[in-house]
Amino acid sequence: MIISVLNIKGGVGKTTIAVNLACSLHEAGQKVLIIDTDPQGSALAWHGQREKEDIRLISLPNAVVLRKQALKFAEEYDTVIIDGSPSVDILAAVSIALSDLILLPVGPSPLDIWASSKMVSKIEEAQAINPSIKAAFLVNKFNSRTLISQETELVLREYPLEMMETKLGSRVAYADTMTQGLSVLEWHDKKAKDELQALHEEINERWLNLRKVV
Repeated sequence: MIISVLNIKGGVGKTTIAVNLACSLHEAGQKVLIIDTDPQGSALAWHGQREKEDIRLISLPNAVVLRKQALKFAEEYDTVIIDGSPSVDILAAVSIALSDLILLPVGPSPLDIWASSKMVSKIEEAQAINPSIKAAFLVNKFNSRTLISQETELVLREYPLEMMETKLGSRVAYADTMTQGLSVLEWHDKKAKDELQALHEEINERWLNLRKVV
């Protein structure tokens, strides 16, 4: 399976979600690969801080190489997670076309929603050609006590994409673990652990019929 975490706006948590999901899948017994396509190399930096050698990560900020290599990797690994670049470019288009599932993280901000619209259009174009590509919004940095968080969820439900029921909160644990090459599963914030586990379980429950890339 290939899961891409995409959005053209920086700061929405793409890399944080990608590496934490990878760690959760690995803990469940899967063989996981992260492909960092972001020229900034945030996932690569996280991996460089990680003491464990349990998650393989490679940097492929090149659309041609990504297209050639990703399907080969999907045969070798149970799950390949693509950490997307912050732009609607050929790298994003290739990532979309390769994906079984696309997670589109959005924070509680009008700017995040507006930026997501362009990516939604690209995803819809790809789905018109390949309807087996699944995609869903994932609300990140959610705070149930703020009106903007509640409004963000309502606005996103008006878009044609599905929406993950799981939301990731605005928690210091996500930032603290990223700087140390850890996942929140290896941290002391139980709420963050529960959120990540809920995300993992929802993906398993909702996308069991995803096509396997062969």
